[in-house]
Amino acid sequence: LSLLRVAANSIISKSILINLLKFSTGFVDLQTEKADLMENVGAIPFLDYKHFASRIFFPEDAVKVQLDECCQGLSRLIQDQLFLTTMVHALEGQKSFTIKDKCALASLLTVALHSNLSYLTSVMEVLLRDLIQQNSSGQPKLLLRRTQSIVEKLLTNWMSICLYGFLRENVGQHLFLMVSALTQQIAKGPVDCVTEKALYTLSEDWLLWQAQDFSSLKLNVLFAVGSDGQVSEPLEVNALSCDTVEQVKEKILSTFRAKFGFPYNAPLKEIQYEKNGCFVLLEEVDATSEVIGDVTMLNTLEHYKVRNREEGVKR
Repeated sequence: LSLLRVAANSIISKSILINLLKFSTGFVDLQTEKADLMENVGAIPFLDYKHFASRIFFPEDAVKVQLDECCQGLSRLIQDQLFLTTMVHALEGQKSFTIKDKCALASLLTVALHSNLSYLTSVMEVLLRDLIQQNSSGQPKLLLRRTQSIVEKLLTNWMSICLYGFLRENVGQHLFLMVSALTQQIAKGPVDCVTEKALYTLSEDWLLWQAQDFSSLKLNVLFAVGSDGQVSEPLEVNALSCDTVEQVKEKILSTFRAKFGFPYNAPLKEIQYEKNGCFVLLEEVDATSEVIGDVTMLNTLEHYKVRNREEGVKR
């Protein structure tokens, strides 16, 4: 039994060393590669304040409605601080009032009181004081960390309003470049499209430990122009042999946006691979997909034998 333990520990240690060697080699490769960030990020897509606030307050598309007399009456009522704070506390006390409902109400209140930020601030201070007193005997360390109350979402919206100018004029470009750099580095290695774990990641929790062999590819992508068979100039897209069809689509759209400064005006419903004058439709799953037990493997560029620069991908 002891010999088996020693053998098992030896195998595990060798496996860890092999993985560490691979990761260290990959890290060195990333450090020594030419930095092409500034060339590839394209124009920085700053939103105007209206669209910035709309995305912060309402991440999901909201239905536009016309204000009626009842809404106007409610608008007058929420100008009374006692009524507003009492209403918020009453809604918070309802078990059927979900976190999603709380966030929606907070965003609606922010929009309704946007023209009077001093009043919104005073209401928020009262609600924050009540929240702090309520949690003083519970778990104070979790306060303002989970956005589970109306006032926490109000605070998030209020900070977004106050920080918009600073984000746009000062740190917005740096944040955008940082996110773009991280995205580019992650895209240089395999990413599991199901678990979203990656070979090149900042978090060990999201590390793809068992990465398959892969190679870098450069694809020449042609977009259909009109309905008479005309195509655009080729767009060079960096991809990996282990990328699935959907991952390739995402990289095509990302490259298009980076090069031209605006997104492609239609979703990529299908892409075709051209070889020797013939077109092959690329699909995530088709009749040629590999099946291992009860699991159907997603098709990759390697599955379709796509090679570097020799062929093209066409929308």
